Amino acid sequence: MRPITYYVDKCITAVYMASLLGGVLACLSHDANAADNMKSVNIRYVASVNADYMTADDFLFDNEKAADKEDIHEYLDKLKKNGISNGNEPDEEDVYTDEAPVETEETEEEPKEEEQKSDAPIFDPDDWRLMLVNKQNPVPEGFNVKLSNINASMSADTRIINDIYEMMDAASDDGVDLMICSAYRSYDRQERLFNNKINKLMGEGMTYLEAYKIGSMNVTVPGTSEHHIGLALDILTGSYTAMDDGFGQTKAGQWLAENAPDYGFILRYPKGKEEITGIVYEPWHFRYVGRDYAKDITERGVCLEEYLKGDL
Repeated sequence: MRPITYYVDKCITAVYMASLLGGVLACLSHDANAADNMKSVNIRYVASVNADYMTADDFLFDNEKAADKEDIHEYLDKLKKNGISNGNEPDEEDVYTDEAPVETEETEEEPKEEEQKSDAPIFDPDDWRLMLVNKQNPVPEGFNVKLSNINASMSADTRIINDIYEMMDAASDDGVDLMICSAYRSYDRQERLFNNKINKLMGEGMTYLEAYKIGSMNVTVPGTSEHHIGLALDILTGSYTAMDDGFGQTKAGQWLAENAPDYGFILRYPKGKEEITGIVYEPWHFRYVGRDYAKDITERGVCLEEYLKGDL
């Protein structure tokens, strides 16, 4: 017969192993919950809800091109801490899905292959998604847009909200951290941004005309901004917050360039098209044109001005 100490040791070992197994299972459960929570805390909810902190547009106004703010990372940390919560998503009844391009009446004459790609969308110059806004085509007087919240501090055209959410969710699923830093901007907001840029350049020794010429290549003139029609987004990432060419080389910038068209957005101011768009290369600025048009424009390698003009 074995001594009683043998059975005591066995009992202690069994209790120890059970406790250890329970701890491991608890950790695994906690990690799984944490992963689910991380996924649910989508970057679309990042917004300032406290008046003590800047909103997304204040970020642009107070720090044009993110060049003058030394504590930008501190600001972003505060922005996230005060904004990651239950975001203000638009009411279901107010959200419209991506509308299909308007179909033209059928005719007996088939389009020539060289004139119309078989898989290209039917071009309708009056489609709201193709509205051209630039220095030569200002926002029409009296223009109004129905807006819905992206989050607590930003809004966009109600009809594109679903596509914005889907794009942000897809990036998150791919491990890409996207952060919308600006969406719809009113005329007054754009005027403040533009004047801020002009004053900054004049403070560096430029004349007003010089500052206007250079400034308008970086900040659109009030009344000519796509942000005013609710179809444009400025998107950065938490690890790269400067609005410069370098963003295009980041994981986030490359993901957007490749995947944004799948959700209806085009890189609005591509490199090499500055003389046509009148704006310098902006790898963070994306414009909604609808999924079919976005894919077609991107595949052709043209900017919106060229596409609408027919210079394909």
